[in-house]
Amino acid sequence: MSRFHQVIAWSFGTSISLYGIITALGFLTFGTASNGLILNNYSTQDLLMSLSRVAVAVSITCSYPLIFVGTRDGVLDLFRVPQDKRSNGLLNKITLGLLAAITVVSSQLTDLGLVASVGGATFGTALVFVYPAIMFLKQQEKPTKESLVCKVIAALGVVMGAIGTKLSFS
Repeated sequence: MSRFHQVIAWSFGTSISLYGIITALGFLTFGTASNGLILNNYSTQDLLMSLSRVAVAVSITCSYPLIFVGTRDGVLDLFRVPQDKRSNGLLNKITLGLLAAITVVSSQLTDLGLVASVGGATFGTALVFVYPAIMFLKQQEKPTKESLVCKVIAALGVVMGAIGTKLSFS
């Protein structure tokens, strides 16, 4: 297992370092005038940044179906629709309804920075701090000394998410 842990540590360390460096360079370039989508700060005449915009558009376009199917299935799970009741007709209706709702909301949201910051504050902290702690606690047969630590981590995750969300709107 130690080799696995080393690979994970190096992978996460490399990712965190790259994200940190890229974020710092973007912020140091534009300071407080940084736009929520840093590519919007660059000239539309800059060929490399234009290619970057195209790459982001392709990435979003190609990943949307995968994310959408997960969202649709999550909605069906949330409403406890059994697998045998999920006919093509129902899936089509849910798909159209969700697409319509998402399109209406996205047509009204113009600040990508706000969307990213609220999403990061809520979903990011939940994914990193809250959900793993809940999963660990659910698999426990009886409380251990780690249970208290997990509860504290989950609570701090909720608090950090709330603070981040509030700061996103201010």
